[in-house]
Amino acid sequence: WRNMNKSTMSFNRLTAWNLARCIRKKMDAFVDGSAHGHRGAVDILLTGCEVSLWLAEQFATDLQKALPKLNITSVSSNKLLGLYGQEMPIPAIGYPMSNKTSKLVDAIVIVVSHSGGTFSPLAVSNLFNTGAQVFVVTSEWDSQIGKQLRSMHNEDDHMLLLFNSRVFTTDVGLRPAEPCSVSVAATQQLLTCIFEHICIVVLSNQHYRHASGAVITEHDLRIVERCNQDSVGALEEIVGVDCYGNELSKEQARAEKELRDAGRVWANHILENARAYIMTFIYIVATVVSGYPIASGIAKAAGLTSSTALYFIRFIDALIYFYLPQINVLIIRLVQRRAMRHRMVGRTVVIADIPWVSQAADAFLSKIFAVSYSIAGLNVLSGN
Repeated sequence: WRNMNKSTMSFNRLTAWNLARCIRKKMDAFVDGSAHGHRGAVDILLTGCEVSLWLAEQFATDLQKALPKLNITSVSSNKLLGLYGQEMPIPAIGYPMSNKTSKLVDAIVIVVSHSGGTFSPLAVSNLFNTGAQVFVVTSEWDSQIGKQLRSMHNEDDHMLLLFNSRVFTTDVGLRPAEPCSVSVAATQQLLTCIFEHICIVVLSNQHYRHASGAVITEHDLRIVERCNQDSVGALEEIVGVDCYGNELSKEQARAEKELRDAGRVWANHILENARAYIMTFIYIVATVVSGYPIASGIAKAAGLTSSTALYFIRFIDALIYFYLPQINVLIIRLVQRRAMRHRMVGRTVVIADIPWVSQAADAFLSKIFAVSYSIAGLNVLSGN
Protein backbone atom coordinates (compact mmCIF):
# COMPACT_ATOMS: atom_id res chain seq x y z
CA TRP A 1 0.00 0.00 0.00
CA ARG A 2 2.81 2.39 0.90
CA ASN A 3 4.78 1.28 -2.17
CA MET A 4 7.96 0.50 -0.20
CA ASN A 5 9.56 -1.14 -3.22
CA LYS A 6 10.36 1.96 -5.28
CA SER A 7 11.29 -0.09 -8.35
CA THR A 8 7.64 -1.04 -8.87
CA MET A 9 4.26 0.56 -8.30
CA SER A 10 1.64 -1.05 -6.07
CA PHE A 11 -1.62 -1.87 -7.83
CA ASN A 12 -3.33 -1.19 -4.50
CA ARG A 13 -2.94 2.52 -5.21
CA LEU A 14 -4.78 2.21 -8.51
CA THR A 15 -7.48 0.12 -6.87
CA ALA A 16 -7.81 2.66 -4.04
CA TRP A 17 -8.22 5.40 -6.62
CA ASN A 18 -11.05 3.46 -8.28
CA LEU A 19 -12.68 2.75 -4.93
CA ALA A 20 -12.54 6.47 -4.16
CA ARG A 21 -14.32 7.18 -7.45
CA CYS A 22 -17.13 4.80 -6.47
CA ILE A 23 -17.37 6.33 -2.99
CA ARG A 24 -17.57 9.86 -4.43
CA LYS A 25 -20.21 8.78 -6.92
CA LYS A 26 -22.32 7.31 -4.14
CA MET A 27 -21.85 10.33 -1.87
CA ASP A 28 -22.78 12.70 -4.71
CA ALA A 29 -26.01 10.74 -5.11
CA PHE A 30 -26.73 11.27 -1.41
CA VAL A 31 -25.96 14.98 -1.65
CA ASP A 32 -28.14 15.68 -4.69
CA GLY A 33 -30.95 13.39 -3.47
CA SER A 34 -30.78 10.88 -6.31
CA ALA A 35 -29.70 7.96 -4.10
CA HIS A 36 -31.90 4.88 -3.81
CA GLY A 37 -34.66 5.69 -1.32
CA HIS A 38 -35.30 2.17 0.01
CA ARG A 39 -34.59 2.04 3.74
CA GLY A 40 -32.89 -1.33 3.31
CA ALA A 41 -30.61 -0.17 0.48
CA VAL A 42 -27.07 -1.34 1.21
CA ASP A 43 -24.32 1.16 0.41
CA ILE A 44 -21.23 -0.96 1.08
CA LEU A 45 -21.44 -4.75 1.24
CA LEU A 46 -18.61 -6.94 2.49
CA THR A 47 -18.62 -10.67 2.01
CA GLY A 48 -16.38 -13.68 2.44
CA CYS A 49 -16.14 -17.05 4.19
CA GLU A 50 -14.86 -18.08 7.62
CA VAL A 51 -11.70 -16.16 8.63
CA SER A 52 -12.03 -13.68 5.75
CA LEU A 53 -15.66 -13.08 6.73
CA TRP A 54 -14.73 -12.47 10.39
CA LEU A 55 -12.24 -9.81 9.31
CA ALA A 56 -14.83 -8.29 6.98
CA GLU A 57 -17.40 -8.19 9.80
CA GLN A 58 -15.03 -6.19 12.02
CA PHE A 59 -14.26 -3.85 9.12
CA ALA A 60 -17.97 -3.30 8.41
CA THR A 61 -18.67 -2.68 12.11
CA ASP A 62 -15.92 -0.09 12.42
CA LEU A 63 -16.87 1.68 9.19
CA GLN A 64 -20.56 1.74 10.16
CA LYS A 65 -19.71 3.40 13.46
CA ALA A 66 -17.51 5.95 11.70
CA LEU A 67 -20.15 6.75 9.02
CA PRO A 68 -23.48 5.99 10.75
CA LYS A 69 -25.83 7.33 8.04
CA LEU A 70 -24.48 4.87 5.48
CA ASN A 71 -25.78 1.30 5.42
CA ILE A 72 -22.68 -0.89 5.66
CA THR A 73 -23.13 -4.60 6.23
CA SER A 74 -21.24 -7.87 6.02
CA VAL A 75 -22.82 -11.13 4.89
CA SER A 76 -21.53 -14.64 4.35
CA SER A 77 -21.01 -15.44 0.67
CA ASN A 78 -23.01 -18.64 1.16
CA LYS A 79 -26.01 -16.66 2.43
CA LEU A 80 -25.79 -14.29 -0.54
CA LEU A 81 -25.72 -17.20 -2.95
CA GLY A 82 -28.72 -18.74 -1.25
CA LEU A 83 -30.72 -15.50 -1.44
CA TYR A 84 -29.68 -14.08 -4.81
CA GLY A 85 -27.98 -16.90 -6.69
CA GLN A 86 -30.89 -19.34 -6.93
CA GLU A 87 -34.06 -19.42 -9.01
CA MET A 88 -35.90 -20.07 -5.75
CA PRO A 89 -34.32 -18.04 -2.90
CA ILE A 90 -33.21 -20.07 0.11
CA PRO A 91 -34.02 -18.12 3.32
CA ALA A 92 -31.14 -17.50 5.72
CA ILE A 93 -32.52 -18.97 8.94
CA GLY A 94 -31.64 -16.92 12.00
CA TYR A 95 -30.39 -14.01 9.91
CA PRO A 96 -32.37 -10.83 9.10
CA MET A 97 -31.27 -10.35 5.49
CA SER A 98 -33.64 -11.36 2.70
CA ASN A 99 -34.35 -10.22 -0.83
CA LYS A 100 -37.20 -8.13 0.62
CA THR A 101 -35.39 -6.43 3.50
CA SER A 102 -32.13 -5.57 1.71
CA LYS A 103 -31.60 -3.95 -1.67
CA LEU A 104 -28.16 -4.38 -3.20
CA VAL A 105 -28.71 -2.13 -6.22
CA ASP A 106 -25.70 0.19 -6.64
CA ALA A 107 -24.00 -1.31 -3.59
CA ILE A 108 -20.23 -1.24 -3.49
CA VAL A 109 -19.27 -4.88 -2.99
CA ILE A 110 -15.93 -5.78 -1.37
CA VAL A 111 -15.17 -9.51 -1.51
CA VAL A 112 -12.59 -10.64 1.06
CA SER A 113 -10.94 -13.92 0.06
CA HIS A 114 -7.31 -14.68 0.84
CA SER A 115 -7.01 -17.44 -1.75
CA GLY A 116 -9.16 -15.64 -4.30
CA GLY A 117 -10.54 -18.98 -5.39
CA THR A 118 -12.94 -20.14 -2.67
CA PHE A 119 -16.17 -21.29 -4.32
CA SER A 120 -18.74 -19.00 -2.71
CA PRO A 121 -16.77 -15.69 -2.86
CA LEU A 122 -15.84 -16.51 -6.46
CA ALA A 123 -19.51 -17.16 -7.28
CA VAL A 124 -20.57 -13.95 -5.52
CA SER A 125 -18.09 -11.88 -7.55
CA ASN A 126 -19.70 -13.31 -10.68
CA LEU A 127 -23.22 -12.79 -9.29
CA PHE A 128 -22.73 -9.09 -8.61
CA ASN A 129 -20.93 -8.45 -11.88
CA THR A 130 -21.64 -4.74 -11.94
CA GLY A 131 -18.00 -4.25 -12.88
CA ALA A 132 -17.01 -0.92 -11.38
CA GLN A 133 -18.78 -1.66 -8.08
CA VAL A 134 -17.08 -4.97 -7.19
CA PHE A 135 -13.67 -5.09 -5.47
CA VAL A 136 -11.71 -7.96 -3.95
CA VAL A 137 -9.16 -8.16 -1.13
CA THR A 138 -6.97 -11.17 -1.89
CA SER A 139 -3.44 -12.54 -1.62
CA GLU A 140 -2.14 -11.70 -5.07
CA TRP A 141 -3.17 -9.84 -8.19
CA ASP A 142 -3.60 -12.91 -10.43
CA SER A 143 -6.13 -14.84 -8.32
CA GLN A 144 -9.30 -16.39 -9.76
CA ILE A 145 -11.56 -13.58 -8.52
CA GLY A 146 -9.08 -11.02 -9.85
CA LYS A 147 -9.18 -12.64 -13.29
CA GLN A 148 -12.96 -12.66 -13.18
CA LEU A 149 -13.20 -8.98 -12.28
CA ARG A 150 -10.77 -8.05 -15.04
CA SER A 151 -12.78 -10.06 -17.57
CA MET A 152 -15.87 -7.93 -16.84
CA HIS A 153 -14.27 -5.01 -18.66
CA ASN A 154 -14.25 -5.08 -22.44
CA GLU A 155 -11.89 -2.18 -23.11
CA ASP A 156 -9.52 -2.78 -25.98
CA ASP A 157 -7.10 -0.25 -24.50
CA HIS A 158 -4.90 -2.19 -22.07
CA MET A 159 -3.91 0.98 -20.22
CA LEU A 160 -7.58 1.78 -19.58
CA LEU A 161 -8.07 -1.80 -18.38
CA LEU A 162 -5.10 -1.36 -16.04
CA PHE A 163 -6.54 1.83 -14.52
CA ASN A 164 -9.80 -0.05 -13.86
CA SER A 165 -8.04 -2.21 -11.28
CA ARG A 166 -10.47 -3.74 -8.77
CA VAL A 167 -8.02 -5.96 -6.85
CA PHE A 168 -6.46 -5.17 -3.47
CA THR A 169 -3.55 -7.52 -2.72
CA THR A 170 -1.70 -8.43 0.47
CA ASP A 171 1.19 -9.88 -1.58
CA VAL A 172 1.77 -12.77 0.85
CA GLY A 173 1.00 -15.52 -1.66
CA LEU A 174 -1.69 -18.20 -1.66
CA ARG A 175 -0.25 -20.26 1.26
CA PRO A 176 -2.82 -23.08 0.73
CA ALA A 177 -1.54 -25.43 3.46
CA GLU A 178 -0.95 -22.86 6.19
CA PRO A 179 -3.29 -22.35 9.15
CA CYS A 180 -4.46 -18.74 8.98
CA SER A 181 -1.70 -16.66 10.58
CA VAL A 182 0.34 -14.51 8.19
CA SER A 183 -2.66 -14.18 5.87
CA VAL A 184 -4.85 -12.88 8.73
CA ALA A 185 -2.30 -10.27 9.82
CA ALA A 186 -1.76 -9.10 6.23
CA THR A 187 -5.49 -8.89 5.44
CA GLN A 188 -6.21 -6.98 8.65
CA GLN A 189 -3.43 -4.51 7.89
CA LEU A 190 -4.70 -3.96 4.34
CA LEU A 191 -8.33 -3.56 5.49
CA THR A 192 -7.15 -0.90 7.95
CA CYS A 193 -5.58 1.02 5.06
CA ILE A 194 -8.83 0.72 3.07
CA PHE A 195 -10.82 1.93 6.09
CA GLU A 196 -8.59 5.00 6.38
CA HIS A 197 -8.83 5.69 2.65
CA ILE A 198 -12.65 5.58 2.63
CA CYS A 199 -12.81 7.90 5.64
CA ILE A 200 -10.35 10.34 4.04
CA VAL A 201 -12.51 10.49 0.89
CA VAL A 202 -15.63 11.25 2.96
CA LEU A 203 -13.92 13.80 5.21
CA SER A 204 -12.45 15.65 2.23
CA ASN A 205 -15.87 17.13 1.39
CA GLN A 206 -18.11 18.91 3.88
CA HIS A 207 -21.25 17.75 2.06
CA TYR A 208 -20.04 14.15 2.23
CA ARG A 209 -19.50 14.50 5.96
CA HIS A 210 -23.04 15.68 6.51
CA ALA A 211 -24.60 13.07 4.21
CA SER A 212 -22.72 10.20 5.89
CA GLY A 213 -23.11 11.57 9.42
CA ALA A 214 -19.37 11.12 9.88
CA VAL A 215 -18.33 10.99 13.53
CA ILE A 216 -14.71 10.15 12.79
CA THR A 217 -12.34 13.13 12.56
CA GLU A 218 -8.95 13.84 11.03
CA HIS A 219 -7.44 13.53 14.51
CA ASP A 220 -8.96 10.07 14.87
CA LEU A 221 -7.50 9.05 11.52
CA ARG A 222 -4.05 10.24 12.59
CA ILE A 223 -4.30 8.00 15.65
CA VAL A 224 -5.46 5.06 13.52
CA GLU A 225 -2.59 5.59 11.09
CA ARG A 226 -0.07 5.80 13.90
CA CYS A 227 -1.40 2.55 15.40
CA ASN A 228 -1.38 0.96 11.95
CA GLN A 229 2.26 1.87 11.36
CA ASP A 230 3.23 0.77 14.86
CA SER A 231 1.55 -2.60 14.20
CA VAL A 232 4.00 -3.19 11.35
CA GLY A 233 6.89 -2.61 13.73
CA ALA A 234 5.27 -4.92 16.29
CA LEU A 235 4.93 -7.64 13.65
CA GLU A 236 8.62 -7.24 12.79
CA GLU A 237 9.54 -7.73 16.45
CA ILE A 238 7.30 -10.79 16.68
CA VAL A 239 8.80 -12.59 13.66
CA GLY A 240 12.37 -11.27 14.13
CA VAL A 241 12.63 -9.97 10.55
CA ASP A 242 11.97 -6.48 9.20
CA CYS A 243 9.75 -5.67 6.21
CA TYR A 244 12.78 -5.84 3.89
CA GLY A 245 13.69 -9.40 4.95
CA ASN A 246 16.64 -8.49 7.19
CA GLU A 247 17.00 -10.28 10.51
CA LEU A 248 16.70 -8.10 13.60
CA SER A 249 19.24 -8.04 16.40
CA LYS A 250 18.58 -10.06 19.55
CA GLU A 251 17.64 -6.89 21.41
CA GLN A 252 15.19 -5.80 18.71
CA ALA A 253 13.72 -9.30 18.43
CA ARG A 254 13.17 -9.66 22.17
CA ALA A 255 9.42 -10.20 21.62
CA GLU A 256 10.13 -13.17 19.34
CA LYS A 257 12.36 -14.80 22.00
CA GLU A 258 9.76 -14.23 24.73
CA LEU A 259 7.04 -15.78 22.56
CA ARG A 260 9.20 -18.78 21.68
CA ASP A 261 10.06 -19.31 25.35
CA ALA A 262 6.37 -19.17 26.25
CA GLY A 263 5.68 -21.61 23.43
CA ARG A 264 8.24 -24.08 24.80
CA VAL A 265 6.57 -23.93 28.22
CA TRP A 266 3.18 -24.64 26.60
CA ALA A 267 4.70 -27.41 24.50
CA ASN A 268 6.05 -29.07 27.66
CA HIS A 269 2.59 -28.85 29.24
CA ILE A 270 0.92 -30.43 26.21
CA LEU A 271 3.55 -33.11 25.52
CA GLU A 272 4.08 -34.33 29.08
CA ASN A 273 1.33 -36.96 28.73
CA ALA A 274 2.85 -38.27 25.50
CA ARG A 275 6.32 -38.38 27.09
CA ALA A 276 4.93 -40.12 30.18
CA TYR A 277 3.22 -42.64 27.87
CA ILE A 278 6.55 -43.46 26.19
CA MET A 279 8.33 -43.77 29.54
CA THR A 280 5.57 -46.08 30.80
CA PHE A 281 5.85 -48.26 27.70
CA ILE A 282 9.62 -48.58 28.10
CA TYR A 283 9.33 -49.45 31.82
CA ILE A 284 6.67 -52.11 31.28
CA VAL A 285 8.55 -53.77 28.42
CA ALA A 286 11.84 -53.73 30.31
CA THR A 287 10.45 -55.10 33.58
CA VAL A 288 8.16 -57.74 32.06
CA VAL A 289 10.80 -59.10 29.67
CA SER A 290 13.51 -59.15 32.32
CA GLY A 291 11.17 -60.44 35.02
CA TYR A 292 12.46 -57.90 37.51
CA PRO A 293 10.12 -54.99 38.35
CA ILE A 294 11.98 -52.28 40.19
CA ALA A 295 10.93 -53.13 43.77
CA SER A 296 11.38 -56.88 43.25
CA GLY A 297 14.74 -56.33 41.60
CA ILE A 298 15.98 -54.22 44.50
CA ALA A 299 14.71 -56.80 47.01
CA LYS A 300 16.47 -59.66 45.22
CA ALA A 301 19.69 -57.66 44.92
CA ALA A 302 19.49 -56.97 48.68
CA GLY A 303 19.12 -60.71 49.37
CA LEU A 304 15.56 -60.58 50.72
CA THR A 305 14.14 -64.14 51.00
CA SER A 306 11.13 -63.85 53.35
CA SER A 307 7.97 -64.97 51.54
CA THR A 308 5.82 -62.50 53.47
CA ALA A 309 8.12 -59.63 52.53
CA LEU A 310 8.16 -60.74 48.89
CA TYR A 311 4.37 -60.54 48.74
CA PHE A 312 4.58 -57.01 50.08
CA ILE A 313 7.26 -56.14 47.50
CA ARG A 314 5.05 -57.46 44.69
CA PHE A 315 2.21 -55.34 46.03
CA ILE A 316 4.52 -52.31 45.80
CA ASP A 317 5.35 -53.25 42.19
CA ALA A 318 1.61 -53.49 41.40
CA LEU A 319 1.07 -50.01 42.82
CA ILE A 320 3.97 -48.69 40.73
CA TYR A 321 2.42 -50.18 37.59
CA PHE A 322 -0.95 -48.65 38.48
CA TYR A 323 0.38 -45.17 39.24
CA LEU A 324 3.21 -45.26 36.68
CA PRO A 325 1.76 -42.59 34.32
CA GLN A 326 1.40 -40.11 37.21
CA ILE A 327 4.85 -41.00 38.53
CA ASN A 328 6.39 -40.38 35.11
CA VAL A 329 4.60 -37.03 34.82
CA LEU A 330 6.09 -35.99 38.19
CA ILE A 331 9.55 -37.12 37.05
CA ILE A 332 9.21 -35.07 33.85
CA ARG A 333 8.12 -31.98 35.80
CA LEU A 334 10.98 -32.42 38.26
CA VAL A 335 13.53 -32.62 35.43
CA GLN A 336 11.99 -29.63 33.61
CA ARG A 337 11.64 -27.66 36.87
CA ARG A 338 7.95 -27.08 36.38
CA ALA A 339 5.16 -26.85 38.98
CA MET A 340 4.79 -30.26 40.59
CA ARG A 341 1.24 -29.75 41.87
CA HIS A 342 -0.28 -28.75 38.53
CA ARG A 343 -3.32 -30.83 37.56
CA MET A 344 -2.71 -33.91 35.42
CA VAL A 345 -5.56 -33.40 32.97
CA GLY A 346 -6.16 -32.59 29.32
CA ARG A 347 -4.98 -29.16 28.16
CA THR A 348 -7.41 -26.42 27.22
CA VAL A 349 -6.68 -23.04 25.63
CA VAL A 350 -9.28 -20.35 26.39
CA ILE A 351 -9.13 -17.32 24.07
CA ALA A 352 -10.97 -14.23 25.34
CA ASP A 353 -10.81 -11.39 22.84
CA ILE A 354 -12.91 -9.47 20.33
CA PRO A 355 -14.86 -11.77 17.98
CA TRP A 356 -12.59 -11.85 14.94
CA VAL A 357 -9.43 -12.33 17.00
CA SER A 358 -10.88 -15.13 19.14
CA GLN A 359 -12.44 -16.86 16.13
CA ALA A 360 -9.27 -16.61 14.02
CA ALA A 361 -7.06 -17.86 16.87
CA ASP A 362 -9.53 -20.70 17.51
CA ALA A 363 -9.39 -21.70 13.83
CA PHE A 364 -5.58 -21.47 13.84
CA LEU A 365 -5.10 -23.76 16.84
CA SER A 366 -7.85 -26.15 15.77
CA LYS A 367 -6.23 -26.65 12.36
CA ILE A 368 -2.75 -27.14 13.86
CA PHE A 369 -3.98 -29.90 16.18
CA ALA A 370 -6.55 -31.35 13.75
CA VAL A 371 -4.50 -34.51 13.03
CA SER A 372 -2.72 -34.88 16.39
CA TYR A 373 -3.25 -37.88 18.66
CA SER A 374 -5.63 -37.20 21.51
CA ILE A 375 -2.85 -37.70 24.04
CA ALA A 376 -0.89 -34.83 22.45
CA GLY A 377 -3.85 -32.59 21.56
CA LEU A 378 -5.75 -29.83 23.28
CA ASN A 379 -9.20 -28.30 23.48
CA VAL A 380 -9.75 -24.77 22.21
CA LEU A 381 -12.45 -22.51 23.61
CA SER A 382 -13.00 -18.95 22.42
CA GLY A 383 -15.34 -16.17 23.36
CA ASN A 384 -15.90 -12.45 23.07
